[in-house]
This record gives sequence, C-alpha cells and structure tokens, in this order.
Amino acid sequence: MQKVTIKDVAKLAKVSPSTVSRVLSGSPSISDDTCKRVKNAVKELHYTPNTTARSLRCEKSKSIGVVFPDISGEFYATCASAILKYARMSDYTVLFTESGHNLKAEKDSIKALLERRIDGIIFIGDNSDIPLIQSIAAQSIPIVTGDRKVGNIPSVTFNNRETVQEMVDSLYKSGCRKFMYVGETPTGQSNLLNRYNGYTDALKKYSDTTSVIFLEESLHGDKLKTARRLFTKKIITSLPDVIITSNDLIAQGIISAAHENGINIPNDMQITGFDDLISSAYFIPSVTTVSQNIDELAKRCFSMLMDLINKKSAVSSIIEQNIISRSSAKINI
Repeated sequence: MQKVTIKDVAKLAKVSPSTVSRVLSGSPSISDDTCKRVKNAVKELHYTPNTTARSLRCEKSKSIGVVFPDISGEFYATCASAILKYARMSDYTVLFTESGHNLKAEKDSIKALLERRIDGIIFIGDNSDIPLIQSIAAQSIPIVTGDRKVGNIPSVTFNNRETVQEMVDSLYKSGCRKFMYVGETPTGQSNLLNRYNGYTDALKKYSDTTSVIFLEESLHGDKLKTARRLFTKKIITSLPDVIITSNDLIAQGIISAAHENGINIPNDMQITGFDDLISSAYFIPSVTTVSQNIDELAKRCFSMLMDLINKKSAVSSIIEQNIISRSSAKINI
C-alpha cells in the first residue's frame, strides 16, 4: 500500500495542499466548512502528518532528549516517568538514552539525538561528561542539567550539602561521637561531592569527634554487594556510633552484613541512607534516609528547557530535601 500524502488529502477534500497544511497547524483563517472537509479526508485516508518535514519548516521537532547515567535505577526511572508526563502535557516527544558511565557511548547517543533534530537536551545525574555538555551548549542547543551543576548552564539541583550537615548535627546532639562516611568517589559529580562536603563541614565544628571515611569507586556499580564486602573486610573491625552513606542501597548492604555478623542496628551502630528508595521503608530495620522530590525535579527541568527552546530566560533553582527518620538511626529535626 502506498503511503498517503498531503496531496491525496487535498484532492479528496477539494482544497490545495497548503490549505491542508494550514488546517493541520491550527490556522484560524480557514472556514469551518473547509476545516471539516479536510479533517474528514484525513480520517478517511488515515493520513499521518510527516512531523520530520514539518519540523524542518517550523524549526521545531516537538521532541527533546534526556540523558541518564543509568536509567535502571529507581531514582532515574522515576525521573524519566515524570519528565514523560510533563512532556505529554505539552505535546512533546521524549527520547531517552543513557551513558552507562561510558563517555564514548554518551557521545554516540547524543549524536543520534541531534540527528533527530531534537529541540533541546536534559542531562540528569552526574558523569564525567562536562566538556561534552559544554561543547553542545556552545552550539546554542538548549540544555538543562538536573541533580547536577555544570558551569553557567541552567540547572535544577538539591540542597545536598545543607541536608547532610543537618543530619550530622542531629546525630551529634543525640550522643554520636564516632562517625563514619561511606560513599562513591565523588570526582566530577557535584551531588555526591556536596553530600561528602556536608559531612566534613559539619564535623569541623566538633572537636570531640572521630571520623573514618571510605570513598569507593566500586560503589558506582553494585552498591549492595560492594557495601556488604566493605563491611565484613574493613568496617566490622572498628564499629562507629553511626555510618552516614550516600545511597540507600549502600546502607541496606551494610545493614544486611551487620545482621549476618550479629550486630544490631541501631543498638550497636546507627546508619543512614540517601534517596528514600521504596524498599527502604520496608527494610528491617527501616532505613533513615533523605527524600528528594523527583517529580518537582522533572517538572522544573522540563519547564526550564521549554523556556530556553522558546527563547526565554531560565534561572537555576534549588529544591530542598527532607530527612526521613526511621529505625536505623533516630534523627530529631
């Protein structure tokens, strides 16, 4: 079967192809009778407009790209769903891709996005791709970053540093003196770096505390497995009063290993997570953590990108986080 063209619709509706185009674009200068004939012809012929050709004419494709480090994680998957929701409300199509923490793969993915004439890109989460993002921005392609900060590019971030400071302050007031921090290496990742800096900043105020820090590159991968191994090989030899972690899965891995070694959480040692994964509320013990409004992150990122696409200014913003006190550590806010 031959593909139906705009000329076929025009012939059936007894109008010119340009009139069909104006009806489909919502032009107010077309009579009701003509609109009705064109729409009936479109329906009868099952005509689908060529959006690519239309984008070449109007200079907008009505599609955006969103790049994640790894879309399989709960945080990123939830964010993807929320962005898709807001895009649909604006009649936009979303093309998702992930870097897989591989710069070459990310370059290839972005090249494919640009070949599809996307109107702009949202980068969610951190990676070692700052020069790549800056080079794309230099081409006047609208870009917004979420949960990260890259130079002067418009961004939506969380107040990670202040949140961890507040958490440490509360734990100190409750009697904790031996602290430990366990997290991924924060190199090039502003959100992880701010969590780590929040921890170290807070402890600088207290001269009667001790601190041990584990920053592990392998925690970027299998967090549960790596955290369990780290506990049995290093942490168990000198238990702190509390462990601050940069991720709920790291906290869950440590809790699991502690339980297998007869260590009671929170009586023998307290522990906190980050991200408020669904499973953390039902873990035993339930994980004290930090909740981040992912829907608000998606909403602001999409709105800011639309502003840039429509040649408006976009102002970076910060979303406040909430500490969720559960059984693994008691935090009084």
